[in-house]
Amino acid sequence: MNSNPFIPCLLTGLLLSPCFAYADFFDWSNTEVQYLHGSNYRMPKNANAIDKSIITISHADGWALGRNFFFMDTLFSEQGEPSQVNVYGELYSYFSLNKITGNNLSYGLFKDLNAAVGVNLGENLDINPKSGTRVLLYGATLDLNLPGFKMFNIDFLCHNIIEPVSTGNSLQITPVWKLPFTIGNTHWSFEGFADYIGSKTGRYTENFLAQPQLRLDVGEFLGIPRHLQVGLEYQYWHNKYGIKGFTESLPQALVVWNF
Repeated sequence: MNSNPFIPCLLTGLLLSPCFAYADFFDWSNTEVQYLHGSNYRMPKNANAIDKSIITISHADGWALGRNFFFMDTLFSEQGEPSQVNVYGELYSYFSLNKITGNNLSYGLFKDLNAAVGVNLGENLDINPKSGTRVLLYGATLDLNLPGFKMFNIDFLCHNIIEPVSTGNSLQITPVWKLPFTIGNTHWSFEGFADYIGSKTGRYTENFLAQPQLRLDVGEFLGIPRHLQVGLEYQYWHNKYGIKGFTESLPQALVVWNF
């Protein structure tokens, strides 16, 4: 499968444009830009700790039949490996049982059930010929009503790697959450996701990636509440890239601008 690095840039531009993000087509939308910086990233066949800066653009919206979610990371290597730029993005659509049937079927902890489909794309922009990650995903997402949580969803997806080598299907389970809370007069949020991806025949062992974030709304001190947040993300990746015994663990400084 050939790739085009301009495609994620085009998608990002569309999602950030006011005519797209705030059109009447959407019930709601949210777009944010994150800046992350950390040390001690690891890459296969490299014994060095790597420093990186990461700019992430993410967008979520709701519409008549469900919701969409998109993010794109641009990763800049700064130390520990040759200078390079990588891009990685994911795009998902969820089709809501509540919205499709026109009935509110929530009961107790159950909020909604969605059919889900997604694609993951990655590329190293400094390597020729171009080659990167290509993954197709499909399955179901369970939305839960948990006390205190603004959102708690669990994806149950078929994870199918197309490139660099087709390896067949495995199971991906991904909880995603957002828990706002206050301390005194300050507003915080504990949010993030965790991926469990099962092993694949002959090449990839099971792996686990978690990226929880703790955010403080500093915008309210500057007269722009809910727009500017700072905090910390912790990344833990057991068997990174499905390589048995290859594990990454590091904190990352976090700055978020919410549109």
